[in-house]
Amino acid sequence: MSKVAVIGLSGESIFMKVTHLPNPSVTVHAKEVYVEPGGKGYNQAVALAKMGIEVSFLTKVGKDASGKYCRTYMENIGIHCVAVEDEKAKTALATILIDDQGENEVIVYPGASKSLTVDDVRMFQTEIQKADVLVLQYEIPKVALQEAICLAKQSHTYIILNPAPAIYDDEALLQSVNLITPNLEEAKKLYHLGENSTFDEVVRALKSQPHPNMIVTLGKKGALFIAENQEIYFPGIVVDAVDTTGAGDTFTAGLAASIARGKKMSEAIAYAMAAASLSVTKPHVLDSLPTNAEIEKFTKLYNLKK
Repeated sequence: MSKVAVIGLSGESIFMKVTHLPNPSVTVHAKEVYVEPGGKGYNQAVALAKMGIEVSFLTKVGKDASGKYCRTYMENIGIHCVAVEDEKAKTALATILIDDQGENEVIVYPGASKSLTVDDVRMFQTEIQKADVLVLQYEIPKVALQEAICLAKQSHTYIILNPAPAIYDDEALLQSVNLITPNLEEAKKLYHLGENSTFDEVVRALKSQPHPNMIVTLGKKGALFIAENQEIYFPGIVVDAVDTTGAGDTFTAGLAASIARGKKMSEAIAYAMAAASLSVTKPHVLDSLPTNAEIEKFTKLYNLKK
């Protein structure tokens, strides 16, 4: 079985369904509330497991009920979860508001995940070096990212970096991996482009930058692959979106699963597009993650329509 190692944040996610996202200083009432484990790395690891991949996950949690909840959920679905306990910090917490159009607004308290250390990563070395692919995000400390990348390179493990949230201004870090997967706004921030830059201006700027292969996710509009002064556009599929939370995480997981299986990049992107499209058609995140069989079926539809 193909193997992927993931390092990332674990926390408790509180979802609240609202008619519309609030304006500043305005209170809105939620119509529904739902709680589940989450975090970018957490979502990616669970998505990979549902795609039929062998997954190992490194995270840091507090010595509290939320941390136990995160670990137990993963273990129950067969993920090898290494959850280091922080003696002081609490487990991460996120609140997610979802409006009637499926758009979301997320606030994250990173908690114990911000104290993941180099030593914690070194404890995970065997899992990194046995993996076909290593998946990282910007929800953990930069020193932990750098150590994980160093260990992965020793074993020639393929590295995917989802630079979200775009909090680190470090071009060398971006250039040290095989593939990065920012969304459009994150790409603008990472490469110091103006917030009001047009799509064409962003593409021209990104093509001229020294960077690894890059896939810029564009939400319902699809994704753009940029590499070696070329770009390939992959259109999105029109679906009835219920909740877009975690779609980017599902996309990154789809890429990792396909690359771990030895697929070509075009095939990997089509699979990831199908996975992300399916994930937004159901509420919440973990409950909406599609299986490999569902994605394979939808990928055929995607290839026909693109």
